[in-house]
Amino acid sequence: MKRAILSLCLIVAIATGTYAQNFVDTFVDTFDANSLGWTEMTIENEKGTVMIDKGTLTLKSKKDDGFLDTFCYAPLDVKKPFVVTANVRINKLDGDRVCGLVFNYKDGGNFYSFNFNDDLVNFTRYVDNEKVGQIRKTIKWSKKKKLEQEWKLVYDGDVLSFYVDDMEILKVRYMPLDFSGIGFYTFGKQTLVVEDMTFTQN
Repeated sequence: MKRAILSLCLIVAIATGTYAQNFVDTFVDTFDANSLGWTEMTIENEKGTVMIDKGTLTLKSKKDDGFLDTFCYAPLDVKKPFVVTANVRINKLDGDRVCGLVFNYKDGGNFYSFNFNDDLVNFTRYVDNEKVGQIRKTIKWSKKKKLEQEWKLVYDGDVLSFYVDDMEILKVRYMPLDFSGIGFYTFGKQTLVVEDMTFTQN
């Protein structure tokens, strides 16, 4: 369900390929238009698509080895505390079907990610296309995992916490944030539908 904008509208201006941002307390992206410049694509050989259509952002991978991602530049000052919330739908989680959140995204070789399946959650850090750090933890869900979920990334200025349906599944300390790029990705034969996304600057 679409959420209303909770405070003043965000003014986002595009200048020389980057976003000039005026920060407000809360901005909700309902995907009725691609106002944040999410990347959209179609992968060759019908491996998958990433598109905004009818008020949703959809990543659809059609292959067992398919990898898809999309990102935008968030309307946040990542040096200050913030919360990002996304209401999503997925097909299935298992060892071969993984999905997650990408953030501190500079480019395709420099970013952080939280990703998970039914058994594990990972925090991974990439620098210049190399995996330079990983934290892995098993998950014990309190009940059978729903395929409609709320994902939440919370940064308090020091600690990054990742929640699924208000259950904290991983916490990471001492990971500085420098870039406002944020997005989603899937691996395996998976469809991830993002209904809406809320950015809150604390």
